[in-house]
Amino acid sequence: MHYRLASSHSGLDETVVRPMTEADLSAAHQLSIEVGWPHRPQDWRFIFDIGSGFVVCDPIGRVVGSAMWWPFGDEAAAVGMVIVSPRLQAQGTGGRLMEAVFAETKARGLRLNSTREGYPLYRSLGFKPVGRIFQRQGLARPTEEAIPSASGVIRAMKDADWPVLAQLDKQTLGLDRRCVFERLRENSTGIVVEQNDRPVGFSLCRPFGRGHSIGPVVATDDAMAIALCRPHVDRRIGRFLRLDTAREQGDFIRFLDRAGLPIYDTVTTMTLGPAPVASHPAQAYACVNQALG
Repeated sequence: MHYRLASSHSGLDETVVRPMTEADLSAAHQLSIEVGWPHRPQDWRFIFDIGSGFVVCDPIGRVVGSAMWWPFGDEAAAVGMVIVSPRLQAQGTGGRLMEAVFAETKARGLRLNSTREGYPLYRSLGFKPVGRIFQRQGLARPTEEAIPSASGVIRAMKDADWPVLAQLDKQTLGLDRRCVFERLRENSTGIVVEQNDRPVGFSLCRPFGRGHSIGPVVATDDAMAIALCRPHVDRRIGRFLRLDTAREQGDFIRFLDRAGLPIYDTVTTMTLGPAPVASHPAQAYACVNQALG
């Protein structure tokens, strides 16, 4: 399916929106570099393999825009990697990409994290702001303090934990992200808090962008979240580390400040349609990434 778009201000006769294919990944990576995003080719491969997307091409076939979505069960989805080349911004290209996404996601409840530049577009499409995500990053440094006491046994993740963690994530967010966890399993290390021989909290860390990224993190309180993240920080002292969180204050945030992860940027979490319902007292302390939430 193709959507033809007018491009009256760009000097181009027309652009074309078409489904994203594996062959587009290199061009999509270059597009993200153009707008200053840190994604590596491997990061694009990760999100492409678990989702669907569209690209905008100019008359000679160059990719000048992208948008992706990821199904979280039958009723919800995340939208992200919506990028338009600076020379085509403010010309309706982002809106056409979102129309293509809407045609595939249909009645699903949608969730995305918007940059400042994208916010007016998403508001015009009916998305409502529901919170913020704080991108925290920097060179990890030792916090020189004892790990706070967390209720339960802290241990390294085992292979047998993955289905349990995916289920805990689903109960915490109300979203079925098993497809995400299947891919995270390939290159992530993890820490688990166990109570009565069952995980009740966890953190993952994997290569991403300029270094490593911690997330997702699920915990019942700040003490548990710190205990889950501290080992990842300690293993990467002096190296680039990132964590995306909706938390704004408390002991966990003070820990991140001391660990060398100040706020670098902020995006707005927005939703459209039915909202997911959580069924577990644990809380999400860090995202997988801004695209997947």
